[in-house]
Order: sequence, then structure tokens, then C-alpha cells
Amino acid sequence: MFIFRLIRKNMSKRSQKSSEKAQKVTNWTEQEGLMYLDMGSEPSNLVLAMDLDSTLICTKSGKTFAQSQDDWKLLYENIPKVLKEYPDHRKVIISNQAGIEKGKQDKKAWQNKVQKVVQALDEPVLVMASIASNHFRKPCTGMWDYFASNLNGDQEVDLSNSFYIGDAAGRPAKGTRKKDFNDTDLKFALNVGLKFQTPEQFFLGQKETVPKPQFDPKQIKKSGGALKNGVTVRDIQECIIFVGSPASGKSTFWKTHLTGYVRVNNDTLKTKARCLKEMEKALQAGKSCVIDNTNPTEAVRSDYIRMAQNYDVPVRCFIFKVTKDVAFHLNALRGVNNHRQQLSGKVPAMPIHKFFKDYESPSLKEGFEEIQEVDLVAGPFENEQDEKLFFSFVHS
Repeated sequence: MFIFRLIRKNMSKRSQKSSEKAQKVTNWTEQEGLMYLDMGSEPSNLVLAMDLDSTLICTKSGKTFAQSQDDWKLLYENIPKVLKEYPDHRKVIISNQAGIEKGKQDKKAWQNKVQKVVQALDEPVLVMASIASNHFRKPCTGMWDYFASNLNGDQEVDLSNSFYIGDAAGRPAKGTRKKDFNDTDLKFALNVGLKFQTPEQFFLGQKETVPKPQFDPKQIKKSGGALKNGVTVRDIQECIIFVGSPASGKSTFWKTHLTGYVRVNNDTLKTKARCLKEMEKALQAGKSCVIDNTNPTEAVRSDYIRMAQNYDVPVRCFIFKVTKDVAFHLNALRGVNNHRQQLSGKVPAMPIHKFFKDYESPSLKEGFEEIQEVDLVAGPFENEQDEKLFFSFVHS
């Protein structure tokens, strides 16, 4: 009996010490859309990283989004107990909080809430949140990279024995559980190289098969010729009409292979009338030109073909055939990859969906001299970080 009470007493002291460390709060640090606060955690080569919403907490109200800073409860009652089973792992919350950037969530209220959550966890925790749509937002690894370089002392994380726990795993609906809203957490863990588990697996011990993402950027060709057939540049005056979804690699192809051709681009010129005027200016000067727009339909392409025919200039068509998943990946890179000079900005999802809906396959009957397909080949890259991001999951 005496031994039992002594052990209980020691455990109580350790628990009290952990609770005291968790309550040591300094000011939140904020930079470039990253917000973080260390509530008493210590650097370690072992890390237990976790999402917040629907992983550690859910709403008391049962609604998807919290109605107030007090509308939360622990997702499972045993979460504090399970966390204590990993005493050597540094606990780190890594969470996307886009609602703060969009004005749907008060920043101070969220900070107050998460500090109360950490106290309920009864563990020292480092809290990190992405509040902007940039490289810090999961599945990009910006938050983890910053943690590893700046917030973990000289400890190099042992990825093989560290974890990331999250609910966004791309799972289909099952029983009373709804379909996951995306697979951001899974992709983040894959990018970093952390062992991934869902809350049900980690906290409840349930067996579960997590589906792999349908598209993996590492599958994009790393080398080879971009143009499937024929030659890219010719020594005669000509016009090349690009056909491809937004973010299908058109502008990068021009920059890599066709800088001797005048680039006619709607993103820059804003209207088709200005594009036609710029095209005519190039043709009058005896220069070749590239119509670097999406050009999805025969009707859209016909005005450019007619202009070239008026000057007896042959027209070729280059089709950039990428899947919608690839287009979304390349589009997301425009928004998060600040390690290269972007020729075009990120577009909303709708123009990409619309291109694939409206697309009409080009035909020689339209007046093309030839039609070629362009393979997406990775690179050229401007630096190592540019290449790393290209082959990482960045879209969710």
C-alpha cells in the first residue's frame, strides 16, 4: 500500500510540473503569415506533431466551425493520457487557420482558445499556425522547416520515430463519419517524411487504411524532350498558338525554348483586342510570335489564325496536355513558391475547371500547318528550394 501511494504521489508531482510548464506563456510571435507560441516545451529529436481542429478538439455546439472562443472540447477524453505515453516526444500543434486571414476568425480570440486547449492537454506544447496562403500553409512544409531550423535548438528530428496526427487524410465516408474535406494532413506528413496516423488510429487504437493521394508530383517527368515530335524553333517567321489549361506550363515553355518569339499574353495585355494588336505589330516587324493564352476553343483560336493568314505567316499549334490534378498543382506553386520568378499569378479554381469543360481539340482544318503535343518535363529550376517545392504536395 505504501509503495502504491508513493508512486501515485510522484506521478502527481510530474503531472503538476508538466501543467506548470504548459502555463508558462510569453507573447505570440508572428511573421509572414506564421504565428507561434511555445508553452513550455523543450527541444527534442523526437516530435509528436498534431493538427488541432477535429484532431485534438471539436466544437461543443456540434457545428463545423466554432461559434465562439469557448465553443470547443477535447475530441476524445483520453487524449491527455495518450500524450503522456510519449514523454520524450516534443508536442507540436501545426494548424492551418485561414479563417484569421479571411476575417472569419478573430486572431486574439483564437489565441486565447488555443492556450486553454493546451492547458486542458496538460502538456507543454509548441503551437504553430499558418494564417496566410503562402509556403507556411499545409501541405507545404514551411511551418515544419521553420520549426526544424529555428525552434528546436540543435536537435535534429528523428523522422522515423516521430509522428504527425491529423484528420484530413482523404478518407471516404464510413458509417457515421463524413468524407474527409481534403487530404492536407496526409500530404504534409508525406512531404516532411513523418509517420502519419489519423486521430482514430493514434488516440483510439482503431485500425484504418488511409488512401494514397491520387496524384503524386514526384511522378512528373524529370528529364526528356518537352516537344513530342518535330522541332520547337524554326528559322522562318511563324506564329505558334498555345492551347492549355491555366498553369499547364505554357509560359515556362516559352521562357525555356521560345524567348526569340514575341510573347502575346492576355495576363499582361488584359484583352483579346490588345493581344491581336500586339500580334499584328510583331508580324509587321517580321518577327515570330507565340499566343501564350489558354485558347480552349476553335472560335477563340480563329481570330489569331486569321490574323496570321492575312500576313501569309504559317501557324502551328502546341497542345499542353496535362491532367486537372497537375494543373492545380502547378497553379498552387504560383502562390507558394517564392524561390523562382513567376511569369503568371495564381488563378482561382474556376478558370481551370472551365478550360477542361470548354476544351475543343485543335484540328488541322482550323488552318494549322501542324499540331504538336508538349510533354510536361520538370525544370529548369532556379535553385534547390524551387526544385523541392515542385516535387512536393502543395495543393489540397
